[in-house]
Amino acid sequence: MARKKRNQFDVDEIYRGLRTNIEFSQMDDAIQVINVVSTIPNEGKSTVACNLARIMAAKYKNVLLIDCDLRNASVHKTLQISNRSGLTNIISEFREGTSIQSYEGVQNVQYDGGYTLSVITAGHRVPNPSEVLGSKRLAKFLNQARQEFGYIIIDCPPVAVASDAIPLCNVSDGVLYVVDSKTSDKRKVKAAINDVERNGGHVMGVVLNKVESASDSNYGYGYGYGYGGEDNGKKKKKK
Repeated sequence: MARKKRNQFDVDEIYRGLRTNIEFSQMDDAIQVINVVSTIPNEGKSTVACNLARIMAAKYKNVLLIDCDLRNASVHKTLQISNRSGLTNIISEFREGTSIQSYEGVQNVQYDGGYTLSVITAGHRVPNPSEVLGSKRLAKFLNQARQEFGYIIIDCPPVAVASDAIPLCNVSDGVLYVVDSKTSDKRKVKAAINDVERNGGHVMGVVLNKVESASDSNYGYGYGYGYGGEDNGKKKKKK
């Protein structure tokens, strides 16, 4: 079933701008696996991951979105798809050389415009998310996914909640760090970004989420290479 377009905000242009920034950031090194993280829950990282994956799929073939926030999965809710089988189910039976698309946990979401996004939801809850996300089997799974997909967008757990995101950052090509412009503690954000980079992650930009003008009539995001990012444009709310 095709996904309906959102009418409340014209977010497409915003995420096209983010997509363009990512494209220009890989002049020297190819960026294929992108992790989307935040410091704490409810900063909008899952929304950013879902929208970025959708906009990537509108331009490129074979784009995969993976929900790796095993403690608080939300991709299936955002996209209104099943979570009966997902990442944890695939990892439990994964074998090297087996096509990712052959697993039941891979769902193909079709959008207006005729493009398709492949999605792997979190799957069944597990008692040991950190062990699953830091396992050699997951690393092998991502290596296989690299061979089959042009871009892989990963919705990661918040950095300050658990250590789950750190091993994922080590196997990605770049990290997009989502910051809530209204509620984030700048010192905690800086400390968390330093922690990611100290452990081998490459923070390629910050997405400043929930940006509003003084008149409260604009919505947008910022993107840059330091805390707070750089405002790349805002869209007015549709009346």
